[in-house]
Amino acid sequence: MSTTKRDSTGRIMSRRFDDPEATVFIEDYGYFAEYEAEEARRQYEEQCAAREKRVKANWLETEGGKLCSEIYEKFQQYKEYMQHDPYHLGRGDGRPMDFPEHILFAGALKQLEDERAKQTEKARRNLERAQRAARCEHEHLNGDQCGSPKMKGKNRCYMHHRLEQAKTAKLDLGPMEDADSIQLAIKKLQVAVIDGTLDYKQVSQLAYLIQLAAWNVRSTTLGARYGDRGIG
Repeated sequence: MSTTKRDSTGRIMSRRFDDPEATVFIEDYGYFAEYEAEEARRQYEEQCAAREKRVKANWLETEGGKLCSEIYEKFQQYKEYMQHDPYHLGRGDGRPMDFPEHILFAGALKQLEDERAKQTEKARRNLERAQRAARCEHEHLNGDQCGSPKMKGKNRCYMHHRLEQAKTAKLDLGPMEDADSIQLAIKKLQVAVIDGTLDYKQVSQLAYLIQLAAWNVRSTTLGARYGDRGIG
């Protein structure tokens, strides 16, 4: 089983396309294992955000950037002024504001608000789509269903799919959902290693799953319901 490679800053490094574990492709970023995908996507988003911040900072130092920044600041000031003018009598004679300067401002404000509304609606639809995504069919010991998304073409999430694979092999490690059950899984694996019932690859995979379960139980509510005080 290959391990996650990181650079000197601790960031996950992309895998070779022919790596058997490279099952997830992130456009413009590279190939990653299923268990690396979430961190890799977050890492990619952080890098993109940092790059955009640098690009904007450089642009704001240009003549055009400085002018645009001044215009935007005045735009916000005028917007605030109009919000405090209950009758919008800025013209001074009671007639609607029909000066070209104000019309330009009003048009820009409407376009800005429309764009924000569009982005809000897009975020809402994406959230609904994510909430409707097929969920892992594994049931915990208390009857609750796992809330993680299914793997593509599978009926379980990555972790529970790997656990199911392990069960169909030579060893059932159990649910591994709290400190006690994880400790029991460790003891079962120890016995299997001593008895020689598993090969090196199977031992490595099961050891990784135990490590992942021990880490995950710290951030789940299930362990708390069982009175779990954490692992390690």
